[in-house]
Amino acid sequence: MRPPIPRKFDSALTLSPKSYTPIKGSDRPHHLSKPKKDRPVVYLADGITLTQASGLPSLSGQIGFAGDRPQDKRPRPSPVESEEQDDYQEPSLGGLAFMSSLAGPRSPENSSSRYRRRRDNQTQRWLLNVIPKLILPYMKLVNDTQSLRLDVEPISAPFRCSCGGESKRTLSVTIVQFHIIESITIQVCRCHPASRQLLSRGVFPCAPLAPTLAVDIRVLEFVSRLFLNIAPNTTAWCKTVEGFLESQGYRLSMKDSLRKRFGEALRWFNMLQDYTNQHINNVLYHTRQLGTEYNDGCHASTPLNTHSTSATSPADDVSDVEDTPRVQAHPNTPSTPNTQSRKRRASVEEEEEEECENPFPDPPPRTRPSDYLRSRCPLCFGGKFPRPSESKGPDIIVCMDACFKQKRNAGDKDLPREHPETVFVSETSTRHMEEYIETVHPSQSSARSKPVKRPRKDATTSAQEPEDGFDGPMQVPRSVLATCQESFYAADEHRQKASTQFFSETALMALLCRHDRVLWIVSMNSAGEKQYYTLVLLEMLFQNIPSTFVVGLLYDIGCQLHQSCIKWGFLDRYLLRLMFAISVFHAFGHQWACQIIYHPRKCIGFGLSDGEGCKRLWKSLQILIPYLRVCGHYQRLYTLDRQILHAERESLRHFGHWLLRRTRHCHEKRLEAEQILEECGQEIALLRREWDNQVVSQTKPLPRQSKHKGRDAVQKAMRLRKARDILKGQVHKLEDVISDDLSEDYAIAEAELRLPEVRERFEKAAAQVKAAENGLGVDERAKLKQLANNPFISTRMNTRALKIRLRERLRSRKFELDRLERSFRHQVNNQKIDQHTENSVKQRDPSIQKLARDYNKLCKVMSNLKAQRKAPRGAVCPEEIDMSGLFALDVDDDIWQDIGLDDTLDNPHASVAPPLWLSDDNVRSSIKAMLELDRCIEEEDRLAWERSSLQFWFAEEWDVVSMAYNATDAGELRYQLQLCKDELLSLLVGWHKTLQSVVPGTGDLLPEWGPTEDEIMNARITEVTAHTIERSSDSYFSNNQGDADDDSDSVIASDDEVIEIDSALIDTLEAVDLADAFRQNHFI
Repeated sequence: MRPPIPRKFDSALTLSPKSYTPIKGSDRPHHLSKPKKDRPVVYLADGITLTQASGLPSLSGQIGFAGDRPQDKRPRPSPVESEEQDDYQEPSLGGLAFMSSLAGPRSPENSSSRYRRRRDNQTQRWLLNVIPKLILPYMKLVNDTQSLRLDVEPISAPFRCSCGGESKRTLSVTIVQFHIIESITIQVCRCHPASRQLLSRGVFPCAPLAPTLAVDIRVLEFVSRLFLNIAPNTTAWCKTVEGFLESQGYRLSMKDSLRKRFGEALRWFNMLQDYTNQHINNVLYHTRQLGTEYNDGCHASTPLNTHSTSATSPADDVSDVEDTPRVQAHPNTPSTPNTQSRKRRASVEEEEEEECENPFPDPPPRTRPSDYLRSRCPLCFGGKFPRPSESKGPDIIVCMDACFKQKRNAGDKDLPREHPETVFVSETSTRHMEEYIETVHPSQSSARSKPVKRPRKDATTSAQEPEDGFDGPMQVPRSVLATCQESFYAADEHRQKASTQFFSETALMALLCRHDRVLWIVSMNSAGEKQYYTLVLLEMLFQNIPSTFVVGLLYDIGCQLHQSCIKWGFLDRYLLRLMFAISVFHAFGHQWACQIIYHPRKCIGFGLSDGEGCKRLWKSLQILIPYLRVCGHYQRLYTLDRQILHAERESLRHFGHWLLRRTRHCHEKRLEAEQILEECGQEIALLRREWDNQVVSQTKPLPRQSKHKGRDAVQKAMRLRKARDILKGQVHKLEDVISDDLSEDYAIAEAELRLPEVRERFEKAAAQVKAAENGLGVDERAKLKQLANNPFISTRMNTRALKIRLRERLRSRKFELDRLERSFRHQVNNQKIDQHTENSVKQRDPSIQKLARDYNKLCKVMSNLKAQRKAPRGAVCPEEIDMSGLFALDVDDDIWQDIGLDDTLDNPHASVAPPLWLSDDNVRSSIKAMLELDRCIEEEDRLAWERSSLQFWFAEEWDVVSMAYNATDAGELRYQLQLCKDELLSLLVGWHKTLQSVVPGTGDLLPEWGPTEDEIMNARITEVTAHTIERSSDSYFSNNQGDADDDSDSVIASDDEVIEIDSALIDTLEAVDLADAFRQNHFI
């Protein structure tokens, strides 16, 4: 034993060098200051501290002095390793070995405190020792109590010890139930740990080895379900329980001692539930391998490089690329403009770098989506692939968006914890994608200096602007994309939306299908919306779908993402299978030229998908914002996983209603479009031709201002004159050959054949020369060389460029406001979109007004130059635009007058009648109705295919569950599989009524649903029947439970009563079926 410390401690007490006796240390320093000597191990009153000599060996069982402290810095065996492992046999399915994957996330190697180290050891003990051994006992408990409906039978005989009584001890455990607090005493040893004994009694412990408190499983189940519908608040719940039980006369030994222990019990009970579900999913996974020809989307004969043996997210399989050799881009990918731009960039910068390697491997050779995706959304991924050849558009439609309200305060991460069915992309995948993007396209330094203010552009200086054009296969000019980028915060990666100083995690970005089902989520820690987050989500999607799938992406800045992929080669191996579009609500914030190409109502194949599923997701999760702001990193992800899985289980029940509602909506929209087309009386071929002309006209690059624009125009006119003179000489030469009597017959014949073609070319060249001269404001007699550096000509050409841009902007504004001017019936969603459209248009009005003011300034400059006699002879100055009537767009407005400016150089159709898509309101309405009709037809085809996919998915799931149920004799496993069958039957009963009005696709023959008529009828009766325990008032208030059972009313009805009840239910169900059939016929 250590010698006792004297009451009057003397610091000069002589001690041996190896003595364990504590000595007095320095006075207690500030808690944030760094101690000068050895860190104190004991703090006494009045600032006195005790320390101990360093370098002392640890004593067996010693705690505190020279014990397992962080400052020892010596490796010690983990408590988990020292724990004796019990024999644990994995369950088997029909003699087939089954392996359960329960490896939890690794804890940090270097703990910062003794408390953190103890919590880490306890977490590892829960994950590796306790939870795996509680799965089968928990399944047995659920089976014996019929899903906790029955009371747990008391244990009559004590446990038989098989370890010889080693480490046997007695524990006193407090049991917390709904209405009572009890205290029990149990004998624990190595073969019968406390966790198993308490679980067999229907309670769950708060600690893995020596718990002092256990909670009734029914209470934990109730709280778990409660926290799925409200924001989790363990403190409020525990205070309520303590106050309620205290009012009944029950009290715990310490105040506020329930919160931490109850929170630990709830945490690990939820983990036990999750891993039990994973255990069942593993059984179904192996059964699916045996019963079908697919292995995670691949044929069973095809080996997989990486695949998950469970229904969990394969994010770790793809993200764990450190163990996978990095491969280059797919060698069969054809050359696209992105690779050319990359080579061109290297040559300009004089860099000789090898092409950046993609850190993600090539996707496995799947023939259908992975099991993970099939479990996420049966409508999108549960059907039979490939889709029918007559189907248009992408195979799947997804949407993407970020939410910067879902933040987490800055702080250290909590202990690792991961949901087995997580939807979050791992940090490893995100980090590798970030490094890859940074290598391909380096970003600016975050610590860059403040940008220097550029001088404001003045229209009179003819500022140099880059020439407009297209990037590769893009159909939108660069100038339009640049304007869209300035309009959206999401397009600016350097804009700070959240402070990284106060928040460790700044946002969430989600990838959803068109049915608002979450596919993947990535947690963001950057101040802005970086592109590598979107790219890693798309990479995860392409890794889990077949190589023939075409994906339609709805993103609020889809045009910017498309440009980046083209310019920098992102997703180059998938780019030919990726269709970009803009979500409906954000489309009206883009330029009109961008809307023509990327609006989902104008894109082929997107149907009536709106791409706003992410907004609805963030709306449903907003109740968790305060809780997620203060919780730990892993707890945050785990809470979101549970919340999302719960919401999707609920949405799975409403798939039938979703299909019926969208079918009716599509039918109404189609009738409206057909009625408009019938009233207008325009031919579809004419409308499609006019729409193509409108797209070409409104997406062409517009002229820009340039300092040398006048000189370039003069040189162009000189070249045209020279080409015209050459053609004129050829015409005269051919005419001379024909009129010459001495010419040979073959020469005359050849000249007669060539003359019409050469004359036609000459006339075109003469017209181009005339247009170029009109554009310069000169005639045929003018000497163009003298006008090359004329300031009036340069100002005139820049004035023309400004007017063309102004006119196109006003036209685009007119087309955007056309929706508001022609809408009479306003629903709630339409009102929101109209309001958003009007606000977006008004935000762009100042830029249009600035163009008009710059145009008027240039007109004044031209007038001054003419007054100074610097203009060519006969030049006419244009008139200024009246700003008060700028947006009226009347027929006689100044914007349409070309006095002093001839527009024929850039618009060869200026001298002819305007196109029908611009001048005829009837044609414009018909084009809009035609596009709406096309989208409705696409939506109907997709809905029919999704209706068939739902039946294919259900039939396979029923066959797999039934096969697993028939192949096992374990009662616990059979009960869990029976619960799966009951859940499927409940889904089928809920879908049956609504799917009658949705016509399935006409492709392959649909399989049978699977359940028999009797099973479906019993499920329908169960859905409409109340389930209660009937007792008489005497038996209910009786104190003797045995007497209550004897005196209770008969719970089991007689045969006549059963027949009478069943007959009434069947009559009611038949009446409901008749009503559904009538509605179906009326709807069709």
